Amino acid sequence: MKAKLILLIITISFSQIYGQENRTRIDEDSLKIIQKEKKEQKKQIDGSTLTELSFEDINGKNYNLNSLKGKIIVLNFWFIQCKPCVEEFPDLNKLKKEFEGKPVEFFAVTWNNKNSLIKFLQNQKLNYKIIPNGKKIIDKFKIQYYPYNIIIDQNGIVEYINDVLTFNIFKKIERKIKKLLN
Repeated sequence: MKAKLILLIITISFSQIYGQENRTRIDEDSLKIIQKEKKEQKKQIDGSTLTELSFEDINGKNYNLNSLKGKIIVLNFWFIQCKPCVEEFPDLNKLKKEFEGKPVEFFAVTWNNKNSLIKFLQNQKLNYKIIPNGKKIIDKFKIQYYPYNIIIDQNGIVEYINDVLTFNIFKKIERKIKKLLN
């Protein structure tokens, strides 16, 4: 995986040296590589049953599969420096509000540390439960692209993973949650 990413970086660097025509071809090839890797990753995780999941939110509250049993878990993966991640905050907040009072838990997982998050969130509003230092969870789900969303059903089965370049992501997440609630 790392070798492919290094190759991708080298390829993009060559495209910058050799001009737009080659860059377009390489960008198309790069997108194909990313899509193929994404499909392989999704196959490994989608439909799998989690046996372990535990984390601590920014306020020090601990969560695990046992404490979340019977609830739908929505995981949004993001980080402070990711502009598309931050731009989707209003949509994430609307989604959470729509399912208020229902057995659905929303978590925003980031590798950023608690102190940087506290400072950042003074100017940004995200109503999800914030999970700092989430590298363990990020690695567990093999997250490579941001923003990224996963839905886990009431029994710990991974039911939804968004695809790269998914359109209407929030409508898809909303439909999936509603289907799981019925």
